[in-house]
Amino acid sequence: MKNEDIRCKEHPDAPHGFMRDASHNESRYVCECEFWEPPKEEQKPVAYITGFHNGHCVIEPFDRATVLPVGMALYRRPLVEAADREKVAQWMMKQGYATGHGDTIEELLKELEWQISEKLTSNHTAPFVTDKRSDKTDTRKSWTA
Repeated sequence: MKNEDIRCKEHPDAPHGFMRDASHNESRYVCECEFWEPPKEEQKPVAYITGFHNGHCVIEPFDRATVLPVGMALYRRPLVEAADREKVAQWMMKQGYATGHGDTIEELLKELEWQISEKLTSNHTAPFVTDKRSDKTDTRKSWTA
């Protein structure tokens, strides 16, 4: 390949700079941008399974205005996230918290947050510190002038 055939990437985030070892190995100028790839867009969930009917999943979009075409390919979340979600769910249950309908770690943490908040407010209806001697007379000595 000729040096003229390889052009720098024009993406505004692409790094540019001389790569000494790569240039030496290729016997041409090698820019950092040749090995850089733009970040992939994060895919957001578009639908969820509401149940099953005649052996098929019944799927409903999160946004009611979205039309899902028949035969549209839908994919599950990565299994790594599912494994992490399961760890968080197991910990929550071990501590006595309900997991609710948390399908993601973020949803589980939201569920946990309100449960902890509820627990803290219900446990502190009484004063934080009670004085055991509150029903007794003041035992401090009175100083008179």
